[in-house]
Amino acid sequence: MQRYTGRFLTACPLRAFVLLALVLANACQVQNGGRGDMPTRDIKTVMEAHVDDLMALPGVAGVAIGALDDGTPCIKVMVVTQTDELSRRIPDRLEGHPVVIVESGAFRPMDDAQN
Repeated sequence: MQRYTGRFLTACPLRAFVLLALVLANACQVQNGGRGDMPTRDIKTVMEAHVDDLMALPGVAGVAIGALDDGTPCIKVMVVTQTDELSRRIPDRLEGHPVVIVESGAFRPMDDAQN
C-alpha cells in the first residue's frame, strides 16, 4: 500500500488546474440553482417543460416566447399585476434562458360581435 505524501497537487500543476476548474464549475452550478448559464435545450422545449409550473402561480395569465431588446430569445411570463411575491417566485432564468415578467392584465375572450 502506497502512503500519501501530500504531493498530488504540487507534483503536477495540470492536476491542480483541472481540480480547481471542476470545483469552480460546480460552485457556479450550485449558485445558479443547478441551471447553469448556458442553455442546453432550445427555448421552446424549456418553456414547454416549465409552463405548467408557471401557470400554476396565482396571478400568472400566460407564458410565451419573446425577445429582449437586443434580439435574444426569452421566456415571457405575463401576469395580471406584477407583485413582489410574483417577482420572487418567477426565476430570472430557466435552464439558461432569460425570463421577463410582463404586466399584461387579465386575458379575456373577444366577443364575436367585435370580430
